[in-house]
Amino acid sequence: MEVYEISSDNAEEFLDILGEDVVDDMKRVFYRGIGVKDDDDVAMGAFVFELKDYESDKDTKSSILFAKSSSDEVTSAMLQYYKSETVYNEDIAESFYEFLDEHAADFCQAGGFTKVEKESDFVKLTLADVAKTEFAKKRKCPDYIKSISSLSVMQYRSAIKDFLFKGQKGILEDLAYLPMTWFDREISSCSVSDGVVDGLFLVRSTPSGILIPVFYYAYGQDFMKNLVYMLVRSILKAIDTRPPETPVWVCRSKKATRDLMARVSPGIKGEQVFFGERTEN
Repeated sequence: MEVYEISSDNAEEFLDILGEDVVDDMKRVFYRGIGVKDDDDVAMGAFVFELKDYESDKDTKSSILFAKSSSDEVTSAMLQYYKSETVYNEDIAESFYEFLDEHAADFCQAGGFTKVEKESDFVKLTLADVAKTEFAKKRKCPDYIKSISSLSVMQYRSAIKDFLFKGQKGILEDLAYLPMTWFDREISSCSVSDGVVDGLFLVRSTPSGILIPVFYYAYGQDFMKNLVYMLVRSILKAIDTRPPETPVWVCRSKKATRDLMARVSPGIKGEQVFFGERTEN
């Protein structure tokens, strides 16, 4: 048995455990992983996390996104490597997880994490659910509300720089590093005034087909109207191009997305999940 650091270079070797969405995310700048293989080079377990506040003045945190193991021995090996190598090398002050799967939560609990139940920050719908809302009604959007595919790379990069300067990064730790191609360019929308992008609604379409809104912000005199226009345009485009059963996952950790969900689907609840944390020494 041998412990490996998982990166974009070797993530495909753990595809059967991680799945295509997590493997794709391993290309992202703040994603890290730990894996174990047996003596026959067969993957036995994997542990993936994202570094939070890594480039800020705050203490670095680790959000554990995936944990799966074939045995207690494999679990112990990955937890030991994480504690002795990764936490130290990345200067992680706190680690936390949120899992629907109790086995993954037990994995972390074996390493000294707490374990409680709570409502998830994520709510999960289908496109059919979204199609029943008032925002899915056919209506005409102004010409300045467009697909982000209409933007040049320079316009897009300038907009991202502008939004980051305003302290806006949505739910993305690595917004500054993601190319426009990482988002669904047809479903994602923008507002453009005098050649300047003053609003963005960015939607990620994962390799498995899940739609995840990740950035929703506008500024200027008409920002409220433009937020609605972008939302309507993106919903109608998604309905026109994707099957009704397409999963839509929305993270409510930011005020903009909480407000969005309150309007799109009032009263919707997240699933009960397991949450835990651990202070790192």
